Amino acid sequence: MTDSPPPRRDGQPYSVDAVHLSDFLQEAGAQIGTLGAEFEADRGRLEALRQRLREERCHLAVLGQFKRGKSTLINALLGAPVLPAAVVPVTSIPTFLHGGEQLAAQVLFDDGRAEERFAGSDAGALAEFLAGFVTESANPHNRLGVRQVEANYPAPVLRRGLALIDTPGIGSTFRHNTEATVNFLPQCDAALFVVSADPPITEVEVEFLKLARRKLARVFFILNKVDYLDTHERRAAVAFLQQVLCAQVGFTAPPPIFCASARQGLAARQNQDDAAWQRSGLAEIEHRIADFLLTEKTEVLNRALSRQTGDILADVQRRLELTLHSLQLPLVELDERIGLFGQSLSEIEEQRIVAMERLRRDEERLERSVKRHADHLLPESRKFLEGIVQRCQDQHGADWSEDATREAIAAAIPGLFERGFGAVHELCEQELRDALLPHRRRADELIASVHRLVERLFDLPFESQHQEIALARAEQPYWRTHKWVIRFGSIPETWIDRLVPRRMRHARIHRRITEQVEYLVTRNVGDLQWSTLENLKQSIQSFRDMFNDCLQQAIEATRRALDAARRRRTEDSATVAPETARLRSAVADLQAFRKRLVPT
Repeated sequence: MTDSPPPRRDGQPYSVDAVHLSDFLQEAGAQIGTLGAEFEADRGRLEALRQRLREERCHLAVLGQFKRGKSTLINALLGAPVLPAAVVPVTSIPTFLHGGEQLAAQVLFDDGRAEERFAGSDAGALAEFLAGFVTESANPHNRLGVRQVEANYPAPVLRRGLALIDTPGIGSTFRHNTEATVNFLPQCDAALFVVSADPPITEVEVEFLKLARRKLARVFFILNKVDYLDTHERRAAVAFLQQVLCAQVGFTAPPPIFCASARQGLAARQNQDDAAWQRSGLAEIEHRIADFLLTEKTEVLNRALSRQTGDILADVQRRLELTLHSLQLPLVELDERIGLFGQSLSEIEEQRIVAMERLRRDEERLERSVKRHADHLLPESRKFLEGIVQRCQDQHGADWSEDATREAIAAAIPGLFERGFGAVHELCEQELRDALLPHRRRADELIASVHRLVERLFDLPFESQHQEIALARAEQPYWRTHKWVIRFGSIPETWIDRLVPRRMRHARIHRRITEQVEYLVTRNVGDLQWSTLENLKQSIQSFRDMFNDCLQQAIEATRRALDAARRRRTEDSATVAPETARLRSAVADLQAFRKRLVPT
């Protein structure tokens, strides 16, 4: 038996059927399954929605500066030290933690080689396995080429539909981790931001939060390590944190701060000490944040799927009504209207061809825009790396060496190009959304014209379903797919360098470094441009396919209804009356189903 439904955000309750959508979808699918083979695809669409509902999962990222206790907090929520302790920074590979009956993990690689897997019953062994891939000490700069890390653990909080994501610490010695985390934020539904009292919040965290607030719908704050504070110090830390969040980050009202000791919470879970778990503050976090997020996610998903279900039922009902109405027309008149429908479709096809040509021209324009954005990165990146070369030369003076400069450049490249990737990606994505908006409107209008044509020819009311062809996000999350080129290749110092005067030696080194900087800039910017163009092409092709499919479905659905009506009309006239009664009954049943989707 399912739990009682939560109230809607506007204070009104849902109808029972709208909340228990899975049962409703099953019932509606069974009902449509009785209508005949021509409606089998509609039954499949309802089952696909039911599958989406069953697989609901909220992505909750745990963010914060290095050594704030993020991993310990996650381990406390899980009830076991599943993640490696934050003694050293992790790489730029977020770790996804899902629910599951057994402990398991898998590591996927960029080059497609066989994945590494873990299976066992010991959380410590799982933590040791993960540490070999996600810590900077075991996998510096992700030299192993890890694309994705996911783990399963049978924790109650994960069984309730929550996926926790451990992210790289911001502000560590590995600056590219901060950039990777910023670019990762759009993939998250919400975030827990972990701070601690030493100090409550830093300038690095403030700047990060300014970016995070633009990319996340919700951020919840946890003041960790409060077991080191007395009551007065805890109040002061909370007040200071709220003041900074309002004055510097931009919150209009002081956000709630959840005080906790992740260390004590983990110990309480391991010792099965409920009282200590309550005192640690983790119980409140688990109940008041995780439950809240899941409730909100469920509400949003229920509303979206309810609307889509209503659209499917409305489409089926329209086709049934079309068949019913056609059965009641004289055969000569029915044939005449079917002929007019076919003639009008040629005009719709001409409009579709024009729309596709406009889309092609916009795609070419957007491709040129991507290239312009990438071209702007070339001089900026070149200047940035040349500045590093100059600083290394000034810092070391007569002892300036090629190896130290190459190391400094290699360390700077991930952060440099991750910033560039994030900026270019955001610009291009906005341009793509803006460009596709009029195309979406034209597509919606053209599809609606098919329905209005049926309305005009067969005297059936057209009920707009407000179906919008959405822009599909074709790109994979950035951190899973991209690996920056940071190595120079093998250019050993030649014996000539050791023989020539210092000034000439430095000139030779500078020439070689400059050549390598040019290669690295050109290669990385080229990779960025290629990746962005591929995402652009995939997104537009996805839109093109959806447009054509939706238009074709609207046309074919009408044709099938008309063909069915004509076939029935030419059969034995004795069968028309029973078929008419059956269709009327089916329409009435669908109308009743659709009313049950409306909130009370």
